[in-house]
Amino acid sequence: MNNVKKIYGIDTLYFFFETNENYDDLFLEILDQLEDIKGKFLKKDIEFENKDLYINLKDMQLNFLGKQEGFYWFKDSNDFFRIGFKDKYKNRGLNDIRVQLQGNGIYTFGISSIIELLKDSLKEFISDYIPITRADLNCFIQYDFSFVKKDMFSTRKRKYSTINEIGDANTTQTLYVGKEPFKLRLYNKSLELKKSKKFEIMNEYFLNNGFDLEQTIFNIEFQMNRGHLKQYNINTIDDLFANAKNLFQIAMDDIRLLDIDSVSNERLINNKYQAETHPLWEEIKSEYDLKDFLQIDFPLERLKRKISVYDENKFE
Repeated sequence: MNNVKKIYGIDTLYFFFETNENYDDLFLEILDQLEDIKGKFLKKDIEFENKDLYINLKDMQLNFLGKQEGFYWFKDSNDFFRIGFKDKYKNRGLNDIRVQLQGNGIYTFGISSIIELLKDSLKEFISDYIPITRADLNCFIQYDFSFVKKDMFSTRKRKYSTINEIGDANTTQTLYVGKEPFKLRLYNKSLELKKSKKFEIMNEYFLNNGFDLEQTIFNIEFQMNRGHLKQYNINTIDDLFANAKNLFQIAMDDIRLLDIDSVSNERLINNKYQAETHPLWEEIKSEYDLKDFLQIDFPLERLKRKISVYDENKFE
């Protein structure tokens, strides 16, 4: 099993930026830009959708996605991230700028580069405090876990005992253990990619890391929302990066894949917790490391050039 290929990382990352006293100027500027673009369509009596509206944030053009939960949501032209801005006098229990990193950015330019880009673009309006709301710590593995069934898991806590299985009588495609704010997803990544817009990006990522695309790839992914992270005093992005290994290893202990051959059938039925952990589960747990993953780093200027697009004024 030591030759089984694995890539460890963070598959999803959501966070806030804490804003400063200048933020109100930024929010009003965003609203003004949206109204200006709307005005151009209305003046010419042209119908438009949210996606036709955009704003400029420093060197970036961001397309409007719509309004949800009080936030005006935008995405960059490459779909590296989504970012929401709200009125600081509304929903005061939430920070004013919300960010969701997308797979396109995570697996090309890397988490660290995109966070630095956003910090640079927003530096006049934010503090250094970046509270985290969700992180999915994961391991892509060149191994076929389709043999796994839901009764092969044991969980330390009753609240993790919700287990759902998707597949057929012979193979498992997706398995969920637990529910928010903490749950495991074990699923066939190769199958998912066949229907995914990220097909090319992820295939290139896997090839660069020595995976064989002809062989099955599974994803072992722990979704950790804010309520779960706070139990371990993980409040910020930096807290997560410093403690990701411990978080992942604790998660692997909290939800164990059992080696069902390590106990008799009778014991497996009556007290499966006595079964040993599957050796591959132990191996994945012991090897987890984010060092290489977080070292994907690109100069800001290159990132900015990459996501710069022509607007109508440049075109004219």
